[in-house]
Amino acid sequence: MNEFVIHKVKTSGYDRFLLCLTFESIATYKSLVELSPLIMYQTGKILIDQLLVTGNGQNRFISCEYVNGILDFTTAQVVHPDDYYKKITVKWLNSHYAFVEHSILTEAQRHYIRECIPF
Repeated sequence: MNEFVIHKVKTSGYDRFLLCLTFESIATYKSLVELSPLIMYQTGKILIDQLLVTGNGQNRFISCEYVNGILDFTTAQVVHPDDYYKKITVKWLNSHYAFVEHSILTEAQRHYIRECIPF
């Protein structure tokens, strides 16, 4: 099963955007993220969307730095990014709806994803 998907971005100070696809903490599969070709041996700042982990709560988005392919969770902080990232999430989940079917999301949130409405 896929635990995450990573997108290469260059906006709002982020180089990478990671969408968590399970209900588990990213710490559970941190080493897999670090082995991704988009992260390995790279340095930058990543935005992490935990929608399927936390729901649409205050701690949905976190950012942290990665140095030489290692995620530095000591730099992690809760952030409120541009709607651009919510659009990426909704579009991706709409195209891969199986990840949404048995998730913690409410029926209203599932409807938004079916209709490609960022939230």
